[in-house]
Amino acid sequence: MNHPNAFTDPILITHLSFPVKVKYLARGDAFKPGFAAWFLSTLGVVPIFRIQDGGREGLKKNDEAYSMVNALLKKNSKIIVFAEGLCVQERRLRPLKKGVSRMIFGAYEYLGENNNLTVLPVGINYSQPDKFRSTVFYNVGEPILVKDFIAEYKENPAKANNNFLQTLAPKMKELITHINNPQNDEAVYQVEILCKKDILKERGLTFRDMYNDFTVLKELTEKVNTAEFERPEILSEFKTKAKDYFDLLKKNNLRDWLISPRQKYKQSSLHLFCRTILLILGMPVFITALIGNYLPYLLTEKLARKIVKNKEFYSSFAIALGMIFFMLNYVLCFIVSYSLSESIFPPLFICSILIVCGWISLYYHPFKKKTLGLYKITRNKKLYNELFEKRKELLSLINKF
Repeated sequence: MNHPNAFTDPILITHLSFPVKVKYLARGDAFKPGFAAWFLSTLGVVPIFRIQDGGREGLKKNDEAYSMVNALLKKNSKIIVFAEGLCVQERRLRPLKKGVSRMIFGAYEYLGENNNLTVLPVGINYSQPDKFRSTVFYNVGEPILVKDFIAEYKENPAKANNNFLQTLAPKMKELITHINNPQNDEAVYQVEILCKKDILKERGLTFRDMYNDFTVLKELTEKVNTAEFERPEILSEFKTKAKDYFDLLKKNNLRDWLISPRQKYKQSSLHLFCRTILLILGMPVFITALIGNYLPYLLTEKLARKIVKNKEFYSSFAIALGMIFFMLNYVLCFIVSYSLSESIFPPLFICSILIVCGWISLYYHPFKKKTLGLYKITRNKKLYNELFEKRKELLSLINKF
């Protein structure tokens, strides 16, 4: 796998693959003596050392890690290997570590001749890895049989190691949206916002299908990759004008979808009236959710931002904190309400109401923001027309990529 989002990556694939249990390799420096080492080992996590973690002394410990991996494979366990050897939140595949192929061929030799050791490439694609309620798509590729490389490995191990990685890398790259140049990261994100949903609609595809979403986004990413070499002047013009457009949206606290022609019908008086009625009806539920759930939300957000300095670890840490704080919040709510009640049913009812209202508010809050955005646009036609023309020009440039 690639590895954009710390502990979230193995946790989610463990959930998706259940009841099949998977183990995974993690940075050896996380295995602090005592509870941390015991707890991670109990979960089936195998420590692997990079030179930047433990120096050359740490690398010597990897013989023990390889032995643990071999023993797990002997039991038919599934092992996740983050082949890039590091965790970075970006849409590209980093060079694969040479230790990956050495581990694989070593495991094949340990398991004996003619075993069916298989490497399965998996690409992890997040819409926004540091945002809650964003999406993640695990894209599974075609399996690679290690025995197909063994004849070459027996003749020339170094060459076989390189060839295996050269076979694996493009297969992994096919499974993710790979931006060749980091300087184009923002441009790809802007092209995605401007075009993706329109293309999905034109093709009659639902954006809720992660494979459809990935396919279109990969096409758009390749357009930008190609434009960098074949149409650099057009790409440069797009970047300049896209910055102007998105800065104007941000200045007015608006989103691109409000300017999209496919959303024009939402500016009608009838549509706005219906949204307003729903907004009013849902306000008591939202206020109830805010009163009952805001404190654990605020604590999670503030503490996670303060403690986590590396953005790759933010979502994993925030999920863990949120689980603790929200559970404590409902337990405390139950204890307080139970102390004021003669029966267990009122506190159970109150806690249930807070949970249900909290769940509804997850949909109500973005609905409220979108409705307020529609009001802004309908009241300021001059701003809307200016943004509409800028957006139209950007789409024209994208079509020239």
